[in-house]
Amino acid sequence: MLKVAILGCGYLGSFVAENFKQQGYYVTGTTRSPDKAKKLKKQFQNIQLLHSNDEKAICDLINNNDIIIVTIAADNPSDYENAYLKTSRTIKKCAKNTTPKTLIYTSSTFVYGEHNGHWVDEISPLNNDTDQGKILIETESVFRSLKDYGWKVLIFRLSEIYGPDRELSARIKKYQEGVLPGNGKNYTNMIHKDDIVKAMDYAIRHNLEGTFNLADDDHPTRKELYDEISHQHNLKKVSWDPKLKAYRSGNKRVSNHKIKAAGFEPLHPNRDLS
Repeated sequence: MLKVAILGCGYLGSFVAENFKQQGYYVTGTTRSPDKAKKLKKQFQNIQLLHSNDEKAICDLINNNDIIIVTIAADNPSDYENAYLKTSRTIKKCAKNTTPKTLIYTSSTFVYGEHNGHWVDEISPLNNDTDQGKILIETESVFRSLKDYGWKVLIFRLSEIYGPDRELSARIKKYQEGVLPGNGKNYTNMIHKDDIVKAMDYAIRHNLEGTFNLADDDHPTRKELYDEISHQHNLKKVSWDPKLKAYRSGNKRVSNHKIKAAGFEPLHPNRDLS
């Protein structure tokens, strides 16, 4: 029986755990919150309280599992270093004194930064020069260096996640009475929750290594996407105000060619507008 440890049991980690449990893996989950640990006991065979700087606990977790999956999400921008970089550095310290493991880390296409609407793939420059972007880029580098200890390392750069409890139509309903900043002309890059779970399972079964983008085939602009959802659900179109400063994650179109070339077939290649 393969033993899998999932560091970070939020929206994505919980779905990943459920999938692996159904396949007969022994799944251990970790969380920083005692209250959340109580709620997660129904989903995992084992739950551990764990902090990013708890070297002994992380080393024990690594020693007792075959596959380490890091799906940690920062609570806010100021928590990026603690959540991502400190965790990666602690895992690297432990890796020096353990038998080689498999590590899967869910990074973000946020690392690409601004590409002025052009296509990006896994070898494109990482242009994100924000503090958060630099931390994510360095975290990837730390995890990639585990290969020096014989580890198998897989990094998934995730596009914007949607799916159950994150339906796109619910988002548009929330925006009905407000105004969004910017003009909505940036391209969208999204991935359904089901395809992230399936990609992890596929990667383990086919011994994939390296860095892979996870994105669907569709890349409408934000305005085009929201207008289409509004039309399908008979909702008022979202309003935009170019005078308001928009959150910028970089305008780009994320290629999924590499993961498809490895044989992966997504369940939702086209955007689910439900």
